[in-house]
Amino acid sequence: MLDIRKIPQALLVSLGLFACGAAPAAGQAALPGAGKTVSPARPNWDSFWFGQRIIDIGIETLGYKVEAPKTLAPAAVFTSMARGDVTYTADTILPNHADLYAKTANEVVAIGPLMDPGTIQGYMVDKKTADAHNIRFLEDLADPKIAALFDQNGDGKADMVGPSVSWSGSYGVAQGHMKALGLEKTVTLVTGEYTTLAADAVARYAAGKPVFLYTWYPNPTTMKLLPGKDLVWLQLKNPALPPDQMKTYKPLADVAGCAGNPCSVGWLPTVYYIGANKKWVLENPAAAEFFKQIKMTLKDRADQNQKMLNGENREADIDRHAREWIKAHQAEFDGWIKAAIAAAK
Repeated sequence: MLDIRKIPQALLVSLGLFACGAAPAAGQAALPGAGKTVSPARPNWDSFWFGQRIIDIGIETLGYKVEAPKTLAPAAVFTSMARGDVTYTADTILPNHADLYAKTANEVVAIGPLMDPGTIQGYMVDKKTADAHNIRFLEDLADPKIAALFDQNGDGKADMVGPSVSWSGSYGVAQGHMKALGLEKTVTLVTGEYTTLAADAVARYAAGKPVFLYTWYPNPTTMKLLPGKDLVWLQLKNPALPPDQMKTYKPLADVAGCAGNPCSVGWLPTVYYIGANKKWVLENPAAAEFFKQIKMTLKDRADQNQKMLNGENREADIDRHAREWIKAHQAEFDGWIKAAIAAAK
């Protein structure tokens, strides 16, 4: 059970609790999560594990016992939440996970947004090659001569690191772009373990070779190869998104590394929500309210990702980053906890 002594004294006073030990004395209300255990999940990439840890600490502050997070592929996260094997995750990314969410909508709920925007995503090539050949648009890759610049296996087609097939929403959008823009004859969508393929792109760039990939900012690749310095965004003359996404699509202003302003990257910015088992949410109004209240920014994530790239990438480092973030936002955090406890009454 949570040690109440670890909750800030001012918050304890405002809640009518006293730092006298983990168990409430007679006449004191127990924290809403007391005696309950939760099982969070996180994706099999680490660029927002620190956000997950912040949420876990918040849930711990509400009195819940939080198990070590399960690291799973996105599809497994959603099916596990639907079954109740997993309680919640910070990495519910829309629109990228929209199809996974739709399949489990009877059992899973997305609460938030937690971070809006969560990332800017799209297609990037190395700046050196783009500048040398005036490559500005994805449609430029329909020219076999341009496509051949990014050929890795000698077949004359550009090899582009694509979203993992398991990321069905993102992979579907990339496939749609290839087909709608007539790029299937000149571009090969290279798929597999995305982290490995992206690391290979970083190594090729270091060796002076052209690179071409689907990516997003911030992530480990775009924190090493910076937009505007090492990589540039490819614009799309025709965004060619699914009809439901086109309803809200618009070019983005002031995108670093893009030749146009506004910049039409052909993808919606992602928005992060907290996904959770719906039945559990209904039974735990305090946690649900905390999920509604908490907010983070893209800069928070980018700053932490840079620390990880500087070598602070162990679990202990991520935990420390989360606690430092909470300390820097202590007033807001205390307010979220207070609102969550009030929701349980």
